[in-house]
Amino acid sequence: MTHKTPLRTMVTALWILGAACSTSTKGDAGAGGTTTNGGAGGSQSGGAGGTTANGGVGGSQSGGAGGTTTNGGAGGTTTNGGAGGTTANGGAGGSQSGGAGGGNGGAGGTTAKGGSGGNSVGAGGTTATGGTTGSGGQIGSGGQTGLGGLSATGGASATGGRTGSGGTIATGGTTATGGTGTPPGNACTGTASGTAANTLTVTVDSAQYGISDGIFGLLMERLGKNWQGGVWVGTTSTIPNTSGMRNDIIDGFKEAGVGMIEWPGGCAAGSYNWSSNKNPSNDVGTDRYMQLCQLLGIEPMLVGPGTSAAAANNLAWVTYINNNASHTDWTLKYFKVGNEVWGCGGNQDEATYETNYLANYTQLSTPVNGKKLNIIASTGLIGNWTWFDAEVKNLAGKIDGVEIHDYIYHPSGATDPIPNVGFSDAQYYNVVNAANSGQIGPRIDRIIQTLDQYDPSKHIKIYEDEWGDWTLPFDTATDSWLQQGTVMDAISAAETLHLFMQHADRYQMAGLAQGVNVIHSLMLTKDSALVKTPTFYVFKMFLPHHRSNAKWAPNTLKSETITGNGQTFPVLSAGTSVDDQGRINISLANVDLVNTRTIQVTISGGKSAYDVSTAQVITGPAKDSYNDFGQTEKVNIQALAAANCSISGQVLQVTLPAKSVAMLTLNPK
Repeated sequence: MTHKTPLRTMVTALWILGAACSTSTKGDAGAGGTTTNGGAGGSQSGGAGGTTANGGVGGSQSGGAGGTTTNGGAGGTTTNGGAGGTTANGGAGGSQSGGAGGGNGGAGGTTAKGGSGGNSVGAGGTTATGGTTGSGGQIGSGGQTGLGGLSATGGASATGGRTGSGGTIATGGTTATGGTGTPPGNACTGTASGTAANTLTVTVDSAQYGISDGIFGLLMERLGKNWQGGVWVGTTSTIPNTSGMRNDIIDGFKEAGVGMIEWPGGCAAGSYNWSSNKNPSNDVGTDRYMQLCQLLGIEPMLVGPGTSAAAANNLAWVTYINNNASHTDWTLKYFKVGNEVWGCGGNQDEATYETNYLANYTQLSTPVNGKKLNIIASTGLIGNWTWFDAEVKNLAGKIDGVEIHDYIYHPSGATDPIPNVGFSDAQYYNVVNAANSGQIGPRIDRIIQTLDQYDPSKHIKIYEDEWGDWTLPFDTATDSWLQQGTVMDAISAAETLHLFMQHADRYQMAGLAQGVNVIHSLMLTKDSALVKTPTFYVFKMFLPHHRSNAKWAPNTLKSETITGNGQTFPVLSAGTSVDDQGRINISLANVDLVNTRTIQVTISGGKSAYDVSTAQVITGPAKDSYNDFGQTEKVNIQALAAANCSISGQVLQVTLPAKSVAMLTLNPK
């Protein structure tokens, strides 16, 4: 990334900042399952023995070893069996790690219905005299629970069944809010009212291209407090760490489903001396970067200088990783030659860069130790289609991917700077329009036009490794790179991610700029504290879109329009996918600051009928609401009110709150 000239269309390389310490708690999942943050009250894991933990609204729980029972949130009811015994009920939409069997019905206890959306409770609980335990509920494709069974009145309650490991939750492990009293397997209880003004048709059987984890990646440049003061705290720090890297940031990256981290730049790649920084004691070098990628289970992506003179050194770097006797498990598959070569990467023109790229291609195209590289080419400034078209035409057989940098650019150097917090309605609409049809969408279409012309086989992939909202910093006096993540940023991110997923046939990786403490980041840190931004929760909520081999499900959206900042544009944005269990994931963004919007979704193909296993939403009190240190989170994942949606067969109707992003998962019946 560089300091840009005052053009909103310009792009820069940014790095992502990690932060520590969320103020909300999260439920424990069984092996393989993950849970969303609990709503009010959070969620708890039951302790060992026979303690009972109450699930907060929106939370989920896993029973502790040995007979811990958990009560669902409001809506799930449990009657006590004889002396001391309770049976576990999932509240509506809540979940419990499923193992075999269920909580034991005490003699005389009545087990209420299992909550919808939860996994079945495991076997292992026995019913005391007189109690007849019904079916514990099956784990369907999406983890819905059947009826919990009835127990007759009688003696004392037996110990509650132990929660097993391995009960999986629908759509990659996300759970809906517990305790709404909805019927089993359905998080929507509303009634469809007339014809919705907005419609979405999802053609499930046409799903063809898998959505890459790498689309949910990060640029993490050596910039600001991305690494130093962010991820890196040192091995002697009192902040819990792994090899000097903060554990809460590592855990946060996992929770958000980060699928790629690009390093060391950005523009910093042009001057980074990797050979002197393989494993420094006071920083993250190549060794720790590779360790971080392994801890996260993601592919590394390196960027080296884009000059002929650097070609041999770039090869030496790749060889150090791919043929390292001390780390035979290391594999580097992605290497970008240069970064923003039109600017910070050498102020090159297209012809000069072609020569420099080919010098690197000659060195890097032969696999090292049998490990083939995907070689990504840098490109010109976004909007310079003469450069882009010539480069793709001339190098089509020798590039595996192209760099795209496209910010929604409003920092101090722009002609129309926008404050990070306290922006006007017009400025808000400027950003959310640009994130969809006003800027990002048309540029993607133009890029793909060229790729389809010169690469009809779709070999060349897009690496949009710098994107996001770049506004004025939150406090220039203390940190010129840090921005608070707001509701606006979450909505903007959702819209852009929808576009990336829509083009899953071309998009291999994307890098939100950046991860921690820099620009449009996922996490912020201050000393030992950590904040998760609203965009963090968009990444987390979108996990089902790239889990369980999910593929993009083509859709047709007919959206109402809205007028803001003197422009008229679609008020809604949508993303749709289907996974290998037949579950359909639908994400929706409503940019309207004031009004709810209702959309009717029709499933074409697939199964004849569906239930909604989870319905979630992200919004906040104001368009610039953000999460801050030492305060209760204002913006995170909540349950979408069950009355806001309805489903019948293949037709879903959803009413979206103003300024919100929603995610619903449909399970085939």
